[in-house]
This record gives sequence, structure tokens and C-alpha cells, in this order.
Amino acid sequence: MLTRLILALVLLVPQAYIFLRFRRWVNTRNRKLQRLRAPVYLLFALSNLLMIGVIATQPRPTNLSAWAIYSLVYPFLLWHSATFIIALVLLSAAIVKLPFALAWKGLLALRVTRPTIQSIREHPRAQAFDASRRVFLRRGVYGLTAASFGGTAYGMLIGRNACDMNEREILIKGLPQELSGLAIGLVTDVHSSLYMQKRDMDEYVRRMNDFGVDIVIVAGDLVNGNVNEVHPFAEAFSRLKAPMGVYGVLGNHDFYTQQPDKIARVAMEAGVRILRDESLVLKRNGSLIRIAGVDDAGTNQLAAQKMDVALKQEENRLPTVLVCHRPYFLEEAADRNVGLVLSGHTHGGQVVFGRMGGTTMTPAALYSPYVWGLYRKEQTQMYVSRGIGTVAVPIRINCPPELTRIVLRPA
Repeated sequence: MLTRLILALVLLVPQAYIFLRFRRWVNTRNRKLQRLRAPVYLLFALSNLLMIGVIATQPRPTNLSAWAIYSLVYPFLLWHSATFIIALVLLSAAIVKLPFALAWKGLLALRVTRPTIQSIREHPRAQAFDASRRVFLRRGVYGLTAASFGGTAYGMLIGRNACDMNEREILIKGLPQELSGLAIGLVTDVHSSLYMQKRDMDEYVRRMNDFGVDIVIVAGDLVNGNVNEVHPFAEAFSRLKAPMGVYGVLGNHDFYTQQPDKIARVAMEAGVRILRDESLVLKRNGSLIRIAGVDDAGTNQLAAQKMDVALKQEENRLPTVLVCHRPYFLEEAADRNVGLVLSGHTHGGQVVFGRMGGTTMTPAALYSPYVWGLYRKEQTQMYVSRGIGTVAVPIRINCPPELTRIVLRPA
């Protein structure tokens, strides 16, 4: 109940701020623009009443028609996402402006400085500057509004579906020549849900099957948070095929269901062998490779413990691929001489402002040094996939979904 209340406040406060700003703005306009009040007020009322209803009832539809999603769900999310961004920017600007406004008022309140401040304010150049400043700010708000709605719409309708088919060649020290060219298909962060339905997953499965890989890895977050979401996942991913098998691990969202055992069981019945702090040895051209997987871990200590269980000592001589949903534990994997770690979790940032060299500029970088791509510590390498799903809001901006074909070569 407390979580729902906090969520309602987080969403309603920006809405209230935007509403008050809009009302103040429209009341200063001419009568033609004042005609906007009624429809916009109605839009505010409907969207926020619907939001309160969604938070209160927490409906979990998993198989809405495309018509319902695009005509009902996405406009609702578009409104709240875009207005949240606008409110955040305007509030940030108001906070920056506050100390200067207080200082100005303080100078006006002092007898000594009041005449000077008033004369400055009444000077023609100051008034002209103030007028141009207001025009600039007004146009800036117009631009912000257009960019927020336009960017959010693009991220929902185009960015989240424009999948990249990436191929990476990774050199592994000690890899036998017989395993050279072994191809691993990596798909992660499926998030089976209202925004990742069976028809969407069917297409990703088709693309992965066309990749022509030896092994497929599903690196966690099969579902978004509801245990029933595993059934559409299982139906779609039961068609995923690879000569040496399909393997996976559970991510944090799979544990959010509070029924991870059921998630693992249904996935395995569909042909995805879930590795839960365990490993398997596979053979190709007479040489062996170990595939290990660990359940989602929230701390370095727990991740290390799970790796110790999964990585059997008698098999440590074998080249090893470790599947770990969160990419935070490269150092722990390096301490155990793992050749390659495959991870996801970050969605590549989901919303990316740009890249400079190997640095991805995204809010996700605030909590993870590993956002997307290939990383190395000593002889251990880690590939972090952008995944195919989304979390919170079905938006991807400058960060398309990714299916990856990783080809192993001896170093």
C-alpha cells in the first residue's frame, strides 16, 4: 500500500505542477487560446483518474490486442511520460532560478539598495532584455513540449522495435582450436508482458534461429514481474533451437514474481535449460567447454558464493562461459578465472543521450559502470547486451534492442 501511495505521489505531483503552469499561461493569453482550457483540463482529469485507477487495481493484462495497445495504452503512457519529463525540466530550472530570485527580492527589500535595483529594472535596456528573455523561455517551453512528446512517441513506436543484429568475435585464452568458431546467440531481458507479447517474442525467436548459432543463451528477466507472464514466453521460446542447446538464468524480475521455481520449471518445459548456480560441460569436435549460470544476485558477496557453487573445481581447467544476469560482478568472475561472462540487466541504458568513446551517456551509468558492450578485467571478458525488452515505460531512445551472435576464437 505504501509503495502504491509513493508511486501515486511521484506521478501526481508533476502533473499538478504542469497543470498549474498551464492554467497560469493560458489565463494570460487571448480568448482564442483560452478555448484550449476545457479540452486540456478534460485530458488532465481523464489521464490522472485512469492513472489512479491503474495504481489502485494494478491490472495485469498480458494479451491485449494490438489495437487496444496502440489506441489506449500507448497514448496514456505517452501523456504521463512526456509530461513527467516536462515537469522535471521545468522544476529543475525553477530550482536553479530560486536563489537568484530570492537575492533579487532581498535587494529590493533593503532601503539602501532598493532605489538602485528599481532604476535598473525600469531602464529601457533592462526591460527590453526582460521581454526577449520571456520570449526565449516561452519558445523554449514550446520546444521542450514538442521534443518530450515527439521523443517519447518515437521511443515507444519505433525505437523499441528497431532491433540490431550484432556480431562480436571474442578471443578467449586457452580456448582449444577445435572450439574456434563456436557461435553463441545471446538474448536477454525479454520482459514478457503487455509490452512484449507472444507475437513480439515470436519475431525475436525467428531472428535468433536465422542467426545460425551453436548455443543460445537467455540471460535473465524472462518476465516483467507477474508469474503468468512466463506462459507466453514459454510458447514463443519453445521454438528457439540450437544444435548444442538453449540455456538461461533467472533475473531480478523473475524473482519479483516470488515464484522463481515456477518460472524456471515452465521455461525448462519449453526447452530453455535454466542454470541455477550450476554448470554443464558441452562437447564440440572432441573438445569440452563449460557453460555455467547463476541465479540473480544483489550483492558482490552473494554473487561470489553462487559462482563458487556453480563453478565446480574439477572443471576449472575447461574454458568457461558464465551467464550472470547483472553485470556488476566482473571482478568476482575474474578472481575465478572465468573466460567470458554474458550479462544484461541494464538494457543498454534504454534512454541514451550519446556515446563518447567507450562511455555510454545514460542515467543507467549512475548505478552501473557496465552498461553495454565488451569489458575486460585481466583475462576475463564480459559482454553486456542491451536486451530486447523494456522496463517501467516501453521506450527506447538511441538504444535499440539487440540480439547478439558471439563467435569464440583462441587468443
